[in-house]
Amino acid sequence: MARHTGRLVLTPSDPRAAPDPVRLHDALTAVGLLGAPLGGPPGAYRVGPSFLALITFAGCAVHVDTEARDEGAGPFTHVRLGGPLAEAQLRVGHNTRPPRCPTCRERLADWRATLDPGQPLTCPGCATSAPACAWDWRAQAGCGRLFVDIEEVFPGEAVPTQALMGALEALGAGPWRHFYLQDP
Repeated sequence: MARHTGRLVLTPSDPRAAPDPVRLHDALTAVGLLGAPLGGPPGAYRVGPSFLALITFAGCAVHVDTEARDEGAGPFTHVRLGGPLAEAQLRVGHNTRPPRCPTCRERLADWRATLDPGQPLTCPGCATSAPACAWDWRAQAGCGRLFVDIEEVFPGEAVPTQALMGALEALGAGPWRHFYLQDP
């Protein structure tokens, strides 16, 4: 089985916000990010006709394979919509590094050992106790109730354009942010 390349994740900056998923789907289809639904799990789509105009790729040898092949033939770039969840969820990956305290910016080196869903993280430098969603994960993890996952994108290799972020913000949930995850 091929290793997961990674994903670019988009979510509202306010982890409690979650625009209507039907409006999200319709807006992303209208701007051309979403194409036809993929067979299999609900919420998975081919990339749309404006995908490469809405996601900027940078790198030496970027390869964006957008064609689904037979089962097990390898990964391809596609979009998944997830949520809304009842509560904000912290999403981390293999690439996630220690977050920084929201008060003093100290790194929480042992965050994986101390992470307990629903419990705050405590800063070793200033003793601030804050929910995981309040910490600075530096685009290597993030919190939200609703997610747009651009699958099979190497972390840091793709960035959403202002046009895409503006279309998302127009949904009424405020500004959006992005981060990158890579499965082990």
